[in-house]
Amino acid sequence: MQGEMIYDRMAGLADGSLFPAQGNVNIGDEFAEGKECGCLYEKVYRAKQNLCGRLGEAEDKDVETIIGTMEKITRLLAIKMYEYGRMGLVME
Repeated sequence: MQGEMIYDRMAGLADGSLFPAQGNVNIGDEFAEGKECGCLYEKVYRAKQNLCGRLGEAEDKDVETIIGTMEKITRLLAIKMYEYGRMGLVME
């Protein structure tokens, strides 16, 4: 549950009031303007628009499936990484 809340905050899906800073840790929106994830997402969005333009459609089901599925994979991996960190897994 906490891993999902952190992911949602980092992905810009929840505002900071839902997960206030604890100690000296402030979880930021990694998709905010100027942040690397936001810039990369903009590249994906432009590529999607270009592809849909070449296909002559406003949206394409397969393109949406690819993007949506990759977002789900990213979420699952991020939450698993959080869980491994909580277990104290250290790899050297």
